[in-house]
Amino acid sequence: MKETVMLSEIKAQPELIKRCMNTNRELIKEIGQKINEFKPTNILIAARGTSLHSGMLAKYLFQLYYHLPVSIATPSVFTVYDGEVDLSKTLVIAISQSGKGKDICKVVEKANKCNAFTLGITNTKGSIIANECKYNLWNDVDEAVSYAATKTYTSSLYLLISLIYELTGNDDLKLEDEKVIKALNEGLSHYEEIKQLVPVLKDAENTLVMARGKDLSLAMELALKIKETSHYPVHAYPCSEFYHGPIVMVSEKTPTILFGIDKVTNDNIVKMIKDLKYLNAKTIAFTNNKEIKNEADYALYYDVEDKYAIFTSAIMLQLFTNELSVLRGNNPDFHKVLEHIETI
Repeated sequence: MKETVMLSEIKAQPELIKRCMNTNRELIKEIGQKINEFKPTNILIAARGTSLHSGMLAKYLFQLYYHLPVSIATPSVFTVYDGEVDLSKTLVIAISQSGKGKDICKVVEKANKCNAFTLGITNTKGSIIANECKYNLWNDVDEAVSYAATKTYTSSLYLLISLIYELTGNDDLKLEDEKVIKALNEGLSHYEEIKQLVPVLKDAENTLVMARGKDLSLAMELALKIKETSHYPVHAYPCSEFYHGPIVMVSEKTPTILFGIDKVTNDNIVKMIKDLKYLNAKTIAFTNNKEIKNEADYALYYDVEDKYAIFTSAIMLQLFTNELSVLRGNNPDFHKVLEHIETI
């Protein structure tokens, strides 16, 4: 069977991320210095879809290590209502694969009028968002052909973590380039194992995906990827929120995927798996934790340090999504509805 474009783009990521590293190494230092000189009092992240999910990790990391409140932009305030918000001391980060989102661009435009610090993270130089932002970092991972974004998610994670490290100097965030690449290749090495596991969801009518804290970025991204490539309902939740009502949905008909790569929240994942199994739901874990591996019905286990496991997990969830889509008879590279979508 011919390889999908999505799969080829997943496999290309280790080499493409090397280019992203080289392109942005000095830019990250320069922009980090400029941000610290600006002294923001808060941060606003403007993004949609996969780009938003990379921003969700940044939301946790900025608050934990840069100690500033972080909000997710509501573009309708600016596009539909033409609202005015005081963003004068705000670091505004616009994340967009294509750089074409008019709604995200409108957020940046309004922010610039307030003399905010506007930073774009995009794969497309010359795009409207890149041109509107005062400063830019570049994914630089070649044009995305498949509709399901893969390499821009992974490269955005790298850029955001590296920027926050530059701002804070906290070693918890310090990434060694060769270890990032090793973590990506580790994800690719599980391809055959993933192909053996995806039949668990072949006939699923609903699926749940859960995580807690920093891992929520992965849960949200996997849920989106399955929805847009396999075309059936998938719901992502933070574990803590799931107990407040949605848990009543659980039965043997709701297979549940969980991410556990954060030693601070892994105990919560273990408890959730036990509760789900009590309710007869099959559980699948992406994890670097042996207790989670042993507790889940099925597990994709990788012995990777927490701060690098985000990259291994990203690759693996993408491989999982591609294989599930093909298994269910879909084309992960194209959908006629997505071809014409534009947010305003």
